[in-house]
Amino acid sequence: MEEGSSLWDRLMYNFSGEDKEQEDVEHEILSLIQEGRERGFFAGGEGEMISNIFSYNEKKAEDIMVHRKHIIALGSEKTVEEALEFMLEQKNSRFPVYEEDIDSIIGIFHLRDAVKCYFKENLRNVPIKHLKEYMHPASFVPEAKSIDKLFKEMKLKKNHMVVVLDEYGQTAGIIAMEDIIEEIVGNIQDEYDDDEESIQKISNGVYIADGMTELEDLEKILRISFENEDFGTLNGYLVHCLEHIPTEEEECSVEYGGYRFYIISVSNNLIEKVRIEKI
Repeated sequence: MEEGSSLWDRLMYNFSGEDKEQEDVEHEILSLIQEGRERGFFAGGEGEMISNIFSYNEKKAEDIMVHRKHIIALGSEKTVEEALEFMLEQKNSRFPVYEEDIDSIIGIFHLRDAVKCYFKENLRNVPIKHLKEYMHPASFVPEAKSIDKLFKEMKLKKNHMVVVLDEYGQTAGIIAMEDIIEEIVGNIQDEYDDDEESIQKISNGVYIADGMTELEDLEKILRISFENEDFGTLNGYLVHCLEHIPTEEEECSVEYGGYRFYIISVSNNLIEKVRIEKI
């Protein structure tokens, strides 16, 4: 290659040029990507995404799993109503269900299925361990499973969450499909996420907030304190105050701390948008 060749030409040459060892090719391409970043050839996170593709094949389940101490799970003794109240406070939509402890996971309970059960009044007070027909079966994989193979298997079986087991058969962690995808595109997505404010000021004393806004963030902006510490999000707090999950057609509001919280958007049984006005 001539010294004056473009970065793109040099990058392509590594794919189609003379026969080289795979490891040497990857090393050279990664060097070129780094050079491209420094010279501004890659916009946003494109260079990082290409780099992630190379490390993707080398990673195992244990490298990307959510560690057992950070798993948000449901005890099987919880009733549907108790489980749903807890689930609405979280940002997840899928939850492992365990019997005695986290090493005894019996299934995966989806928020959507919890809502279905809740609207069947005869099921509201039933412990979720008796509702296995509404649960997805738990799938188990070893820590050493390559995420490349794991991704293909999960995609084939339309499985969105697996439980990772250590060498003793105990729960080491969990992996959601999103965790694998984020290994390649996660950082780019995070950059877009940072641009979206969960609380937007419309005018003095008027705000639009996402339902999943953390109450702590609202407290700082509104300068009020939410006394009930059992809830972490605006959605959970409003559902608690209303004592029911609002429907998409329903018009309702809650007053607290000198503000009125108007629910303006509901989707999939979650409060999406709230208009907040100072009284």
